[in-house]
Amino acid sequence: MTGMPSMFSVKKYSEALDALRLERGVNGEFGHNLVAVDVPNRKATFKKADGAIVDREYSLLHVTPPMGPLDFIKHSPVADAAGWVEVNPATLQHVKPEFSNIFAVGDCSSLPTSKTAAAITSQVPVLTENIFSVMDSGNLSNARYDGYASCPVCAV
Repeated sequence: MTGMPSMFSVKKYSEALDALRLERGVNGEFGHNLVAVDVPNRKATFKKADGAIVDREYSLLHVTPPMGPLDFIKHSPVADAAGWVEVNPATLQHVKPEFSNIFAVGDCSSLPTSKTAAAITSQVPVLTENIFSVMDSGNLSNARYDGYASCPVCAV
């Protein structure tokens, strides 16, 4: 059960995970946001987009809370319409010239990748190279983020 409309936010990984789920006979229910947990009765309550409430008994409950941009970014001029720091997906530099001294990676950025440690591990070298290049020469380096992300999955 997930609040997302698919298995994962990155299409490539979502399709692979969905195929594995179907192959292994695992049910997937999408668009279900966890709203309550009754621990003594081992019951989780979910709310669907249409407002319907769904209760499920569980034996193991692994929860990742909904994530979104922080208010101080969301309500600032550096944010895009969704509330993330609006950066060029290759250079990681803010897209607006008046904010060209701003770079962002990871959880606060508008990068169209998952918010995972694997993704940020690939973003940071590009960020570092470009920041130092701008500081030293006033220009971006040739370093570019290629969109790499990874899907942390535990096979059982």
